[in-house]
Amino acid sequence: MNILQYSYKKRGKIEFVFEGWPHSKVTMVPIKGYYFVRFIKWSSQDPIVTRNDLEKMEWAANQYFGTAPFYRKRKAFETPSSGK
Repeated sequence: MNILQYSYKKRGKIEFVFEGWPHSKVTMVPIKGYYFVRFIKWSSQDPIVTRNDLEKMEWAANQYFGTAPFYRKRKAFETPSSGK
C-alpha cells in the first residue's frame, strides 16, 4: 500500500491519497500515539474500500510517520499480510 499524497488538516488530522484509490481521500486522526481512519471521501471512480483495506492504509500511514510501535499496541492489531 503506497501513499501517493498527504496533507495536514486542522486539529491534527491528516488527509491521504493511496495508490489503489487515487480519487478518494482518507482522513486519519491521531489516537493514543498512532493514526486511525476517521472517514473516507470515497469516489465512485475507485474500487470499494474494505475493512482489510482500511487496516492496510492505517498500517502504511503509521509506518510512514514512525508511529507503528504505538499502532502495534492496540488491542485489535494484526500485521497486514501485504502491508510490509
